[in-house]
Amino acid sequence: MAIREEILTSLAPCGLDCSRCHGFAGGEIKKLSEQLIEALGDFQSVADKLSSFMPVMQNYRQFREMLDFFTLAGCAGCRSGKAQFPLCAAKSCFKEKGVDFCFQCDEYPCGRNRYDAPLHERWRRINDRMKEVGVEVYYEEQKKRPRY
Repeated sequence: MAIREEILTSLAPCGLDCSRCHGFAGGEIKKLSEQLIEALGDFQSVADKLSSFMPVMQNYRQFREMLDFFTLAGCAGCRSGKAQFPLCAAKSCFKEKGVDFCFQCDEYPCGRNRYDAPLHERWRRINDRMKEVGVEVYYEEQKKRPRY
């Protein structure tokens, strides 16, 4: 896969990394959750036995419920047109504007997105950074940081 294609597959128009999102169908969190479930096997019976002297094991059912939830990730990403985050205008706006990322738009920064204050700040920081260093450099930088 060419670097541009890899970047556009991973990064949403807003700049967030879809490939590392908990809801992304082909994402790291889904894959790692599936692997952990497989590695744990029938750990519930072990957790039940250990819970009498390891109280944290009483939470194993909830932990497993979260892992199961992560394996259900079904979002195809913002560029697919089937994104699941309702507060984002970038998922369709980028097509209308003919850009890959928000910072490339002549109206950036705009008020179309209905992000809460922390996400709005993150969106600005991401797009300002891409504008400053370029998309490829930003992509390599962000791959080294946690998504959340």
